[in-house]
Amino acid sequence: MWLHHGAGLLGDLVLRASYLACHVHNEKDTAFRMLVWFVNRDVDGEDMSYPLQLTCPLHQPWNPREIVCEENYMEVSAIKQVPPANHKGLEWMTPPPVWSEEGLREWRVVFRVPGDQQGSDGRPSMKEKTLPVEMAHLLGYHINTTETRVLLRCAYGSRLAYILQEKGIEVEVVSATILYKHHWTLLRVDASVACTTNKASMDGKHILWRFPKLLSTLVQPPFRDKGLTVGVEGRYLSDCVARQRGYDIQEQDGAVEIRIPFGAEGGYIKSQVVDGQYSQSYFIDLFYMYQWEDSQSAHTEYRSFRPLSIIHLPQTPILINETNPSEGQFSVSLGLFPHDVSLSNITVGDQSMAEQLGVYLSQVPFPNGTHAYLLKTPFSHHLVSQKYLGQGYRRYSLAVTFTLSISPHSDLYHHPATVEAVLQDVVLPRVEGGCSDKGVRLQLHYGNMDTQWEVYVGGRRLDWELVEMGDYALETRQDYFSMVIPLYGLGMAYEGLSLQGLVVTVRMTLEDRETAIQEHTFTQRCIFLVKELLVCLPDSRMVVVVDTSRVSSAVNPRLTSLLDASCVPIETDGARALYSFSLDSCGTSKILVEDHLMYTNEVRNRPKVPMDLKTFSSPYPHFSIPIGCIHPANGTRALTIYQPRALPAWPHSRASRSHHHHPGAKQHPFIRDALHPSE
Repeated sequence: MWLHHGAGLLGDLVLRASYLACHVHNEKDTAFRMLVWFVNRDVDGEDMSYPLQLTCPLHQPWNPREIVCEENYMEVSAIKQVPPANHKGLEWMTPPPVWSEEGLREWRVVFRVPGDQQGSDGRPSMKEKTLPVEMAHLLGYHINTTETRVLLRCAYGSRLAYILQEKGIEVEVVSATILYKHHWTLLRVDASVACTTNKASMDGKHILWRFPKLLSTLVQPPFRDKGLTVGVEGRYLSDCVARQRGYDIQEQDGAVEIRIPFGAEGGYIKSQVVDGQYSQSYFIDLFYMYQWEDSQSAHTEYRSFRPLSIIHLPQTPILINETNPSEGQFSVSLGLFPHDVSLSNITVGDQSMAEQLGVYLSQVPFPNGTHAYLLKTPFSHHLVSQKYLGQGYRRYSLAVTFTLSISPHSDLYHHPATVEAVLQDVVLPRVEGGCSDKGVRLQLHYGNMDTQWEVYVGGRRLDWELVEMGDYALETRQDYFSMVIPLYGLGMAYEGLSLQGLVVTVRMTLEDRETAIQEHTFTQRCIFLVKELLVCLPDSRMVVVVDTSRVSSAVNPRLTSLLDASCVPIETDGARALYSFSLDSCGTSKILVEDHLMYTNEVRNRPKVPMDLKTFSSPYPHFSIPIGCIHPANGTRALTIYQPRALPAWPHSRASRSHHHHPGAKQHPFIRDALHPSE
């Protein structure tokens, strides 16, 4: 009798019992009944008993010899021979036993076991041990007789069993002959039985079970093959069904090889988590029946029941990325899982329970009883990361962790995965610019990938600190922002100064945040009209525009010069003069104040007549406008721009020359604290 607690869908109990087993009521070897009590113990330790009456008729006649290899025992039964009434055989013994009643007590069993000597075939020679039935019973051998059968049954590893190698496969053998008498006639029955003991192994993705087709200890030539049949869970399978399930049955070098795909129909899978790795165990209750005829037996039926299993085989769940980028969403499935696996949680990015965050989840069943989990997430979801690849392409990435629960103990398995999709859908940011009376106006349209970029204005990264320091006027909208950079604000570049105006440019650069590659650069150029302006250049030059129209008596700008009268304007109009000169020329003076050099000069009128010939009524008034620059004595010189708040004319002073005026005096409209310039 064999009892197995399965781990199938319902955890069924499987009971297999021989018709010739103990406790089976045998009705002339044609009908069989057995009463079974199933006892269930609940969680509180209470027992509940359930009686079950099993009744089985004999569906087909007994074969002359039947051998059964069960999971926990071996059994052989043969037809009980009865000689004709007038037959006289060998006497049972001389003298006959004192007690002569019919019964097993007078039976003998002859066991053949390997001896110490080697035979001609290289195998150990066999020796015989004859035992009474009572002694055989004590050694674990069940010997009995029914209406028509004689049987022997024993467990594996019995005292008189031995091991052979057949086709490289281990076989356990019990060689026995049962002697009994009928009307003092000695009869004998071959009760030898042999069963393979090897387990299944993995061959790639298949379970492999090998067994010898013929067992030499059971066959006496000549031999006639009557066919082999395979079955699962006690039911025979046709060749067609076996092929449909993927079973492969082949004979090679005298051995039969059965290959069954891992997880194939007919078996069942149990999931486990071992050291954080998802694994599966596969169980299948396989048996085969082989029939033959030989000189010893008219017909032998050999059945071997072998529950096969592969335990804790690591399995990596299959992640299928079915994403079609043109649809704008991820479609990912994870499987295939048996019934004992369920989805406990899912984490997208760093957010748990992603279904509550707008992520679509569903379970997808399959005809073979397995299932997968389908996840759909739009590319626009905030949990989906993006990376610009150039040429309008970007890569969407979804980092997800599936948390699976394994029943019945709710063991957790975490499966992380990252899926990606590339799509040419990037609309790059677009910059527009313009000039206004307040400064340079820039407008940045975000495009559809605003989080990828760093924005730089004049080489400075645009952030709130720059906005405040540069006094930018900032306005934001849903799809763009605009700002006005004041004329003398941070980020402004100055290209030139003429009487037509001050030429300035503002450059806005978009830089990839991860690669630091400049993807887009926009430059806005503007010309601003200025009445007066002084510019100190880093190359030790000074450029200045002065307005001579504000004096009480207008001064012709063409008749002005610097302290060196030969330094005249390079450009004039009706009211202004433009000078550009080196700080070491045109009469410029230089003094050191602490760690700064102060350069001073002045713009004055240049009369057409010599000074000693002019009178107080001359139409050319005397005036001067001090100009100057401040640079560090040691270190890098920077561009500095000075714009006066007022433009008073400075009358000429006979007491001192203009280049002697202190450059820090309040009357000097162009000289400010160069330590804190506007740029």
